[in-house]
Amino acid sequence: MTRVFEKQTFVGFRDRDSRRTFTDIEFRRCTFVDGHVSITDDPALRSTIRRVRLIDCVRKRDPAGLGCPVIEDCLVENLKTEDLMLTWGAVFKHVTLKGRIGRIMLNNHVAPVASGTRAREQAFLDANAEYYATVDWALDISKAEFQECDIRGIPAHLIRRDPETQVVVTRERALTGRHRRLDFPDPIRLWPSWIDGFLEDGDPAVVLVAPKRSKHFRDLLIGLDMLRKVGVAEQD
Repeated sequence: MTRVFEKQTFVGFRDRDSRRTFTDIEFRRCTFVDGHVSITDDPALRSTIRRVRLIDCVRKRDPAGLGCPVIEDCLVENLKTEDLMLTWGAVFKHVTLKGRIGRIMLNNHVAPVASGTRAREQAFLDANAEYYATVDWALDISKAEFQECDIRGIPAHLIRRDPETQVVVTRERALTGRHRRLDFPDPIRLWPSWIDGFLEDGDPAVVLVAPKRSKHFRDLLIGLDMLRKVGVAEQD
């Protein structure tokens, strides 16, 4: 049975090293302030969020982010963010983001609130790779209208996307360096540095998103088309 919370405010929730499972919950028009799920240095101790739905909710004051949970069979529809909302080393299976979504970054690195040595970072990278080896699809962003979206560490082939505004760049294509020779419009010169950063992270492929609610959306879309034309972005 699904528990439903409506028009409630949750302040300062903390979940650390608990291995808890949060399941079958629906939040409607709720507000979350300074709450963090699954803060841990050890992937074996992280929590699971399963069959949870957030509809028309607000996330406020988010200095550290969600944490590193396992997130499965969840829906986020229309999420307002006061600032950039981050996840740190989280993994996803059958998670859908749709509607009007604020500023988000799904980060493959361990949160700075964890005492993140290189060994701990590698432990999460290894655990996440093992997890994704059994996942048929991780994330559906095809119907999301983002204000800002940065996705790192989720295998690109496991992301369901809108091919017009959300494109795949593989390591092989990026290594040609053609993106560095393009004359992008002034507002969107971030694409070359973003792709270079992706190369440093070591992922085999990445999804670049032109957020539909960004004031630079049209220029970002032009930039993605430029990347396609020189063979850096996939043609779909």
